[in-house]
Amino acid sequence: MIKRPKKPPTSSKVPRLHARSVTTRAVARAGTIGFETLVAHPTPVATKIELIRRGVTARVVNDMVRFFEVPKQVIFGILHMPESTTHRLIKDDRALDSAASERVVRVADIAHAAEETFGSRAAATTWLKTANRGLAGATPLSMADTEPGAAEVRRLLASIDYGGVF
Repeated sequence: MIKRPKKPPTSSKVPRLHARSVTTRAVARAGTIGFETLVAHPTPVATKIELIRRGVTARVVNDMVRFFEVPKQVIFGILHMPESTTHRLIKDDRALDSAASERVVRVADIAHAAEETFGSRAAATTWLKTANRGLAGATPLSMADTEPGAAEVRRLLASIDYGGVF
């Protein structure tokens, strides 16, 4: 008698989705997360806190440069990190400190909100890099280095979303 392998039972049930988000799984799996992943998917607050406390990998600077298509000096300014220190952290594959990591997460949140408002990455990054009268001529990206500045950018995005006046 020949034994045949059993076929898996077929079921009309839909596979159960995991409750954890893509970003949460990425942090649990690798301990780090790329900038584009932070922007593309809403990140739960608990995951953001874990990322900030652990420290985001310094290689995220390169991700941000590619994402925004800006020189590294712009990203160093937003993160308040000296160029030499950041280059050393990238070379040694180390993490940013919690303050710089929080700025990375904040910038990703702003970029995500801008993509939601403008409907595409290209439109969002263009807006983020363009001087804005509502920010006294500063670019929204440059304002994301502090929480009060980021709050102003969020306020502008909300005004654009709802057709309000800023």
